[in-house]
Amino acid sequence: MTPSFGTGPHAVRLPLTGDLDYDTCGELLQRVRTALDVVGRVEELRLDCGGLGTVDSMGLSTLLQIHRSAGRDGIAFHLDDIGPALRRLLELTGTYEHLTAARRSEPPGAGDGPAATGAGRAAADRPGGPRPAGA
Repeated sequence: MTPSFGTGPHAVRLPLTGDLDYDTCGELLQRVRTALDVVGRVEELRLDCGGLGTVDSMGLSTLLQIHRSAGRDGIAFHLDDIGPALRRLLELTGTYEHLTAARRSEPPGAGDGPAATGAGRAAADRPGGPRPAGA
């Protein structure tokens, strides 16, 4: 997984190869962090999934974590060349639209309401999302 620069000066593209599982997730997170640090101001992160083999639940969790972190940092996130096995996993888990929707992520503090705060983000990241007041 060697980082390469995308189509613009503020884009990072990482080709993913092999399996994305419990044993390799830490390495992917480190490579994403390193690639983002090398570029400096990043506006777009693209993960090329064409070379991915098996993706287990930990691999899916890692993709969601990267997506969430990119959104908090105002970085547009894209999964490119999603193969049939990964697509099926994303569809079965209800995360396909979440991870592939074309939208620009908001930088920290850009939103309104409790989700814009650290406590709101933590609540929004919990399973079931934020709880209504008084619940």
